Amino acid sequence: MSSGKPLKMLVMSLTGWCNFACRYCYAEEHPHGMMSLDTAIRAVELAAAGGKPFHLQFSGGEPLLNFEVMQGIVRYVQKRRIPAIMQVQTNASLLDRERVSFLRAARVGVGISLDGRPGINDRLRRLPDGKGASLQILRGAEHLAAEGMEIGITCVIANENVSQLAGAVEMAYYLGNVRRIGFDLLRRQGRGKMLTPPPAEAVAEGMLEALRTAERLARFTGRALLISQLERVEILARGTASGFGHCHAMNGEAAFVDAEGRIYACSSLVGDEDFRLGDVWGGIDVKRQQAVAALIWDSMAFCRECPAFSLCGGGCFARWYGSGCVGRAYEAECALKRVCIRWFQQQRGEKIES
Repeated sequence: MSSGKPLKMLVMSLTGWCNFACRYCYAEEHPHGMMSLDTAIRAVELAAAGGKPFHLQFSGGEPLLNFEVMQGIVRYVQKRRIPAIMQVQTNASLLDRERVSFLRAARVGVGISLDGRPGINDRLRRLPDGKGASLQILRGAEHLAAEGMEIGITCVIANENVSQLAGAVEMAYYLGNVRRIGFDLLRRQGRGKMLTPPPAEAVAEGMLEALRTAERLARFTGRALLISQLERVEILARGTASGFGHCHAMNGEAAFVDAEGRIYACSSLVGDEDFRLGDVWGGIDVKRQQAVAALIWDSMAFCRECPAFSLCGGGCFARWYGSGCVGRAYEAECALKRVCIRWFQQQRGEKIES
């Protein structure tokens, strides 16, 4: 393996299998086997070889189905004093007191997926038998709250919930220990190919109502909820980050490792050989990594020409790629970001971008 840029993001799919059957799951086509501890250690060593701190996210499928390997990696990172900021993205259903205690003691950040109030969430996030998954999610969330763990929520925006995004904000306040919520547009990978993405106008209206609800509840409770998209605008406005800084794949600083040890540039592009970078045994092919980064950079040129780019930071290549757009922006994503930019400017009495 040639020497490349140090990785800033390592995402490990501990398994592609999941105990849920969410209607939009983009990871359905990921390998369903269980990652071995040896494969996981090789992936961590690959990232640690850069000598710089990096984010290590345990993903899936449902990563807690392979909790023993997760524990093994956490202990390995701690024993070797590897500078990894660890986080797990989970559906929360397999969290119990013992597992939450382990994650808290190990300082592993927790993000859960919740798409709104139970009635709305159950339209999208389901069990294999077709029943809604809200009860299982909320039980896991209760264990996190009982241990005093602050968490993040990811809400996927689809046609079924686009008009009810404020409900996701309300649920975040209801749970009591949610620090941040991020809104993620439906991706046309995996099962997501079977669903129709929400129109741009509906996304804009739903997001605006979510921001209004967050403002109202912050005043009422005295506790502000961070919204990832709005936080991103604030960071860009301060000049502490630049455009496309969020896309580690474009910058050649990301690796997604599937359960079998194959490495891709992004979790949404698993299985697409055009974006495969190598494997944990042979390492990352740096020339391949550079070619993929250049492809992503060139493909998103239209973003850099947009007047809003300085406060938008650029779109998501994987989402754009999966939507089938050619030479133009993914309008639903642009609508989401424009709402946040305008909200930020209005809150500060600044000139509103057109």
